Amino acid sequence: MATSGKLTARKARAIASLLKETDVSSAAKAAGIGERTLHRWLRDADFQRELKAAEGRAIDTAVRRLADLTGTAVEKLRDAMTAKDAPLSAQVRAADIVLSRLLELRQLSDFESRLAAIEDALKVATKGNKQ
Repeated sequence: MATSGKLTARKARAIASLLKETDVSSAAKAAGIGERTLHRWLRDADFQRELKAAEGRAIDTAVRRLADLTGTAVEKLRDAMTAKDAPLSAQVRAADIVLSRLLELRQLSDFESRLAAIEDALKVATKGNKQ
């Protein structure tokens, strides 16, 4: 696990354990530290920041792995929609999934564009106030 260099090896192990275990007690045990120690670290701002960063990296990794499966998922939907022997209900369900997800992706894309425009306008307005 990459860290910013602020963490001791024990704290890095604790963070790795927190990402893998389902509760603090199990994470403390897996990391070889006391549960009270881990609870104290969890209240520390630097530790919280490092934990959030590690969680972000874990989520980014999961997103990349899921993105790698999208081609296969789309092909499965295509197969379900176009298979001659597939029940009509399966074909309709696959078509509904495709159309629903397309709409969701479109809305997300539009939202991201609008948010970027707002952020740009805010930067311009902020620069104008500083001058």
